[in-house]
Amino acid sequence: MQQLPSGSLGLGAQPLGGVRWRLSPARAVEIARFLEWVFALAGLGLVAMSFGLAALPVLAAAPSLVLGLSGLWLGMLLTRPDSAAPLAGYDRVDGARLWAVLALLAGAGWWAFHMPGCALWAVAAAMAALWRTMLVPLFRVGTWHGRISLRIVIAGGGEEARATLEHLSRLHGQGVRVLGLFDDRDGARSPQMQMGVPRLGRMADLPDFIARQSVDMVIVTMPPRAEDRIVQILAPLWVLPVDIRLAPHDSKLGLRPRSYRWLGGLALLDLFDRPLRGRDALFKRGFDLVLGGVLMVVALPLMALIALAIRLDSPGPILFRQLREGYVGAPFTALKFRSLHHALRDDSARNPVARNDARVTRVGRFLRRTSLDELPQLFNVLAGDMSLVGPRPHAVGARSHDLDFAAVAAGYAARHKVKPGLTGLAQIRGFRGAVTRPEDIRRRLASDLDYIDTWSPWLDMRILVLTLPAVLSGENAY
Repeated sequence: MQQLPSGSLGLGAQPLGGVRWRLSPARAVEIARFLEWVFALAGLGLVAMSFGLAALPVLAAAPSLVLGLSGLWLGMLLTRPDSAAPLAGYDRVDGARLWAVLALLAGAGWWAFHMPGCALWAVAAAMAALWRTMLVPLFRVGTWHGRISLRIVIAGGGEEARATLEHLSRLHGQGVRVLGLFDDRDGARSPQMQMGVPRLGRMADLPDFIARQSVDMVIVTMPPRAEDRIVQILAPLWVLPVDIRLAPHDSKLGLRPRSYRWLGGLALLDLFDRPLRGRDALFKRGFDLVLGGVLMVVALPLMALIALAIRLDSPGPILFRQLREGYVGAPFTALKFRSLHHALRDDSARNPVARNDARVTRVGRFLRRTSLDELPQLFNVLAGDMSLVGPRPHAVGARSHDLDFAAVAAGYAARHKVKPGLTGLAQIRGFRGAVTRPEDIRRRLASDLDYIDTWSPWLDMRILVLTLPAVLSGENAY
């Protein structure tokens, strides 16, 4: 695959790997909107306390509070984000101006009628106006340095891609970054550079590129009538955690505007959505940090005792470190308590542990039966490599003897759409232990895909609650 130039990536994109952390525009807008509410409510609350409304009877304070909150709600409706714009209008002063107008109107009402509710409304609107004013330069700096960006690759080239690139070029100031194009055609039909965007390789190179780089969206620029070709392109992509859209520029479908998802002035049709997006992803990460931190504190004394037992039982390190496949298949170092004799360890996990396996130590047998050998993976959860709940991480290039997991289970890579977990749906269904038959990995993959397709906070909580009885049963654990 052609290597990406080290300079400009077209349409103002930053060099790959040049930004250590970043937010998508949608995530940045969600955070900004939440804090807008916080600032406005804080201002309203401060004024309410200064007027002594908290000390008044409920019926006496209610009219002022209702008027203040109603004014705040009206302001939120009038300044609601523009769903078609990547930054939803937070990169412009329009929203701040509207809040300022509302603050002046409410302030005039307070001056004329001396109604405390108008004062509450005025200060809440002024706080929101101040927040929106502060955000404008912050968003502009963030997009300029690539901290806030929507990273896109184009599947298709030539004339079909030109209209898409023209639309996206107008969104450069809102963080849209086109990393490159992928097309099977050569020469004049698909030039090496198109509107400053390089052609990075053929369609077959696209899945590997997405797995190695941080990509948010793939836009397919072929016309809808090329169904067979679109299906061929999508076949290796649906397993990846990216949004996939179709830009039907010359579509004869005649769809109404509401049928499309708009990115600025670019009309797109949804083909696939990534799982765990936006608030769901924020909730799941917060859940992992909070509950993972609590479990770590609770488990530390037990982990210390296990470490001592391993040290006394057999020579070798306390922890076993192994490269495993994580989110989008990227390798990470998973931690476990060592359960095998160090000289007989299996770094590649090619030879699964069998019942009464001589490689397992005395302490290791107990740890494996109770799954306590997995406790150090709480460190992986806190570090962000894993989640508390998700598909169990397999070793890189997962195999069991001559059984290649990816070869015998169609769609195997789809389990990497989310972070791997300490426990998962497959584990509470009893699919634990060694993988010796193709059916073993297929059943686990089916459970993993069920989890990804039906994820909810309640499902995570249910799996965590049912994990303990599943572990205590000791089924298939040795």
